[in-house]
Amino acid sequence: MKTPRIVVAAPGSGHGKTTVSMGLMAALKKRGYRVQPYKVGPDYIDPAFHAAVTDRPGINLDSWMLDAGYIKDMVRTYSDDADISVIEGVMGLYDGMGSDPLAGSTAGVSRLLDSPVVLVIQAKGMSCSAAAMVYGMKTFKDVDIRAVIVNKPSSVNHYRTVKQAIEMNTGVKVIGYLPDQKDIELKSRHLGLVQSSETEELPLLVGKLTDLIEAHIDLEALIRIAEDTHELEGARLEKGTEVSGSPCIAVAKDKAFNFYYHENLQILRRMGANLRFFSPLEDSKLPDNCCGLYIGGGYPEVFAEELEANAGIRQEIKNKALGGMPVFAECGGFMYLNRSVEAETGEEYRMVGIFEGRAYMTNKLQNFGYAEATALQDTPFLKSGERVRVHEFHKSLLHREQEPCCVSIEKQRDGKLEGWQCGMTRENVFGMYPHLYFPANMQFASRFAEACKQYQGEIYNNEG
Repeated sequence: MKTPRIVVAAPGSGHGKTTVSMGLMAALKKRGYRVQPYKVGPDYIDPAFHAAVTDRPGINLDSWMLDAGYIKDMVRTYSDDADISVIEGVMGLYDGMGSDPLAGSTAGVSRLLDSPVVLVIQAKGMSCSAAAMVYGMKTFKDVDIRAVIVNKPSSVNHYRTVKQAIEMNTGVKVIGYLPDQKDIELKSRHLGLVQSSETEELPLLVGKLTDLIEAHIDLEALIRIAEDTHELEGARLEKGTEVSGSPCIAVAKDKAFNFYYHENLQILRRMGANLRFFSPLEDSKLPDNCCGLYIGGGYPEVFAEELEANAGIRQEIKNKALGGMPVFAECGGFMYLNRSVEAETGEEYRMVGIFEGRAYMTNKLQNFGYAEATALQDTPFLKSGERVRVHEFHKSLLHREQEPCCVSIEKQRDGKLEGWQCGMTRENVFGMYPHLYFPANMQFASRFAEACKQYQGEIYNNEG
């Protein structure tokens, strides 16, 4: 399949990948291109911004959690009806899992998908040294860097100096720059950027960003680079479609809970589930006839007061969960299922109470990064001894009462193996801090979908 595509990368975090990626997507869409967005790694927030800009789902390409074949299949599937694909990298070009520069990194995904790289650099405080940076990035592991975009040069003359230095000394073309303007910067909070759903001024910001991209970056050169690619390997994944009478899984989705891999939802649909979205903040009850519940990550600590105030839905979730309804919750969703959550203000608010833990905030990331989870006992969806690759990203911890942990986590850090335990299970409920990407363990998703189907049958038999 001929799929025009580029990878937007940087030497490290903070160089402006997300801003430039969003601007390129928006400018290409304005020209009439159907733009398919991707994000390297386990990020949730950037894909949501990509989706808001392109009106297409943002897809995560995580080469550590997923195998190479599935990544190719996803790109083959989601790019099938697109004119161009823009793949935003993660952290620095070679940053991923540990000290291997191609494991889980943007460089690794670029190699895997045979995709040219556009490198974004913030050249503050340097001129010719920018050329050394680009040269090193390109030659370190022979990555196909085709072009450079300079972010926030101190002046037009500074940009011209940097451009000349890079082109003369590396052979890489510099195709433009993005001026330093405060009104196009995205807001941040303790886990990264503020979500797209909370950014009310996003259309105005994207409009300004698009104008700057069009004025200062050679989009024609960018398009030529994207088109100069080989056919893409991969099989087309089935499209998940809703079927009347199939089990309905309620998915919590609002400003408090919004961290979902799009592919996870599609996998549940392919397995025969119908999905119904609801808001634990605003809805008075769960969707009608639901026979399963999926609560992803998010910011329950930011919206703790509002979540406590919606007592009706909290009680309904608890009643149905203790009555056998299958429930899967991760990270923020897991916090929500416990007795209480401490807000950013330090005040404690009541949550669902299926588990007796109390989630409280700390001032640093806890157990951050890639890891492997092993079930310590049989849980509803992960059987004893089974392992799955996961990712953690949170600042809260859980003070437990009597409930034992059901999952063991192992992580390699600086050549040392670290370990801890987490997770809780009760009835058909399973929750833990780590995030799961279902393609990393299809049996987990299959068991979840099957449990919902069985619960649906039990409801109908009881009603009958």
